[in-house]
Amino acid sequence: MEYQDFREDDVFSMKGTTRIWSEREVEVGLDLNDERGKREQVLRYLDAINAQLDWIIANRAVIADMLVKSGMLTLAEDWISGAEELDAENAEIYRLEDGTEVALPLPEKTFRDSLRMEGITIDLTGGRENMSTQLFLFCDPDYFAGHSILLNIEADGTMECLGLAG
Repeated sequence: MEYQDFREDDVFSMKGTTRIWSEREVEVGLDLNDERGKREQVLRYLDAINAQLDWIIANRAVIADMLVKSGMLTLAEDWISGAEELDAENAEIYRLEDGTEVALPLPEKTFRDSLRMEGITIDLTGGRENMSTQLFLFCDPDYFAGHSILLNIEADGTMECLGLAG
């Protein structure tokens, strides 16, 4: 992203949009240390912001691995099993709220391929050394009925799935 891509916002200190994983544009919200000098802070941290976005773009598989290991695939199956069950002879088939029909068990590859970026928040209130990033991901089809998966990435690269939001 470039300096001019960011604008002041009512929710975040600054906000811009970028394309992640060759998908639609997603919002990138920045939480900055001081409400004064927002533009200067964007300039100061632009390299760290872009490095984090580049890492996210390059590490879709690592992010998906973490979500599977943290139980999100199993949770997706639980949510699917709570949807409308359709009459099927040889498989458990369910109709999700978005109208998609899904069979259980859900293959891991199908879950991984369903992940879509909804938004990104980068917290720079503690400076670049303490920067943290939250990813809001959704699935297409919508296994979680309008809820997004929340994943936190710390400055040292450790990730933690915080569950569902929404």
